[in-house]
Parts: sequence; C-alpha cells; structure tokens
Amino acid sequence: MTTVTWNSVSSATIPELTIGKITRQLVGEHRGSFVSIPGRPGSHYFPEERGRRRITIECFIMAADSAFPAGRRDAVTDVADWVDINAECPLIISDAPGVYYNAVLAETPDVDEWRELGMFELVFDADPYAYDSTGSSHLFNMTSGVPQTYDFGLMAQTWPILEITPTNGATTTGFTIEIAGQSFTYEAIVAVDDTVNINGLAMAVLAGSSNDVNITGAYDPIGLLMSGVTGIFPILLPGDNDIEITSLGGDSTTFDVNVIYRKRYRN
Repeated sequence: MTTVTWNSVSSATIPELTIGKITRQLVGEHRGSFVSIPGRPGSHYFPEERGRRRITIECFIMAADSAFPAGRRDAVTDVADWVDINAECPLIISDAPGVYYNAVLAETPDVDEWRELGMFELVFDADPYAYDSTGSSHLFNMTSGVPQTYDFGLMAQTWPILEITPTNGATTTGFTIEIAGQSFTYEAIVAVDDTVNINGLAMAVLAGSSNDVNITGAYDPIGLLMSGVTGIFPILLPGDNDIEITSLGGDSTTFDVNVIYRKRYRN
C-alpha cells in the first residue's frame, strides 16, 4: 500500500486514510519569456531555469461502520492536522524510495463526502527535481595546477559545498578553483590544515566545516568570509567534470578538496 510522509509524519499514522492515484508533472513549469522586437517576426525567447511542478495525491477516508459519520469526520480532522504545515517540508512517497521532494501544500483540499466515504486531493507544489535522501561526497587530494576529472553520477546539475584545506607548507595566500569551466577565487591567507568552506547552496564562503542545511543540517553564519571573493560559485554537471585548484601564492602546493553534494533526480 502506498504511503506518503510529509514533514517526517507518515500517512499510515491515520488508519482511515488510503492513498490512491498519484500524478506528477513530468517537468517543472516554463519560466522563460518572449519579447517582441520591432521589424522581426515572432519574438525573441529568453530562457530560464525550470520552475516548480505539481504533485497531486488522490486520498480516500473510510470510517468504520460503527463510527459513521463522526469517525470519518474525526479522521478528516486528523488529516487537516497532518497537512497544515505552513512551510516547505520534505515530501516522501513510498513508490519512489530513497528520494524526497521539497514541497508546500499548494491548495486547500475540499472533501467530497458521500455516505461512508470521504474523497479529496492533496496538491503539492515542489521543486522540479527530487532530492537524494542522503548526501554524497568525494575527496580529492590535489596538487596546485594539476587537473583531475570525475563523474559525480548526476542526473541534473547540483550546487556543491567545497571544503578546501591546504595540506603542506605553512600557508597559501588564496586559491582559484575551477569546476567544469566555472572559476571561483578566494584571496586571503589560509594556514596549513585550516579549512575554507565554499558553499554553493548558500552562495557564501565560511571558515571551517560549516555546511548547508540541505546537506548536513548545519549552517553557521558567524564564520562568514566573503572578502576577497570573485568569480562564480561552482555547479556540478552530469557527466565528467574537470576540477583544478591553483594556489595564488605562499608555500602550500597540495590541497584536500572535499566535494559535498546532494543528487537530484527526475522522479
């Protein structure tokens, strides 16, 4: 039997609730724009990343014969308590194990009551991709100026967190890291064994291993280090990604580069 977990609470906690058909939009909504240009037929299209998509879940409530209709209405109230979360929360559907959707309840359901049965739809507004329920990471032991290539096993591009630690010498005066053609530079003195955290999800640079809530559940803005930052926060792409780190100065020439990321899927 299909179950739905919303904000860490399973639909199975409401025994009268049965999950029926589930409908997912195939891709996120179109967000590009068309601009008419004088003297040109049609219009010019400005593309944009896909927007959110709808997930519609058919639900049924059947009260026990001895409890009808009060039992059914009590169960409807239990469902209302379950779904009434005014925030974006993880939505997990048992037919797609291992992934979750960042979703909000998009519409207030109307319950269609007929005899013992109550029918309604839960409509969720979700990110265009499902997220892996566990984060992933890959540690590179790198030498300045020596590129490496790695396939992170992605279906869709994703924003990583990079933990960069000099491992020899005394200091580096900064570094440039390039991933899949996107270059990011941090100019400041970093001592050997100290870690700089480049957070592509939060678009921030932090001292130490301070990660994003979407990966590890921790984020510490007190360690913000945004001075000396130029370039583009890195994005991991499906397929092979070239990665290279270059020291800007100092005597540190080797680095540990830990790439932490959460895979996204088209489920």
